[in-house]
Parts: sequence; structure tokens; C-alpha cells
Amino acid sequence: MQVSIRELKANPAHAIALMQRGETVQITSHRKVVAELVPPRTNASAKPALSDEQAMQKLIDSGAVAQMPTKRFTLPVPVLFPPSEDGKSMSDLVAEMRGPR
Repeated sequence: MQVSIRELKANPAHAIALMQRGETVQITSHRKVVAELVPPRTNASAKPALSDEQAMQKLIDSGAVAQMPTKRFTLPVPVLFPPSEDGKSMSDLVAEMRGPR
């Protein structure tokens, strides 16, 4: 059955009653179907829920998600330079090279 958006706003209970009887309700705007309201699936036709691991594997297999790397990324040990003979740090030398701002 088709119902306009205006009719649906005015009387949503009518559309819900139709769906409870098992009918699909098509929503129209300017006589064009823009949406469908369908009755919920029964438990017999519903697919069993996937576990988190199964769902993730399904996404990986489809290529929608990249598999996590096997080795975690770690930052390298930072290199520390000793202060220069005049006591200036690397930061001071870089600031000096940049000049006045």
C-alpha cells in the first residue's frame, strides 16, 4: 500500500497497523516512492548473530578492514646529543641558525 508523507505525518498509527498485518507500506513524495516500511523479520527467518571474532573476520575477508599487524609499532630509542663545548643545546643552535623572528 502507498501512503504519502503528509498522510504518514497525520496518521502514523495507520501505517503501523498495516505493517503489523504483514503489509509493506511504500512512502511517497510527489507520487514517487521514496521509502518502504516493512514488517520485522520473524525469528525463524532472522540470521543468527555473529560473534565479534566472526564479524571481524568477515570484514577482513571482504577487504573492508585491514588485518592488524602482528607486531606492534614501537618508537626507536631517541638519540641524545651532548651539549656543545660552549654549553648551547641543539635547540639553541637551531634557533640561532633560523635567525631573528
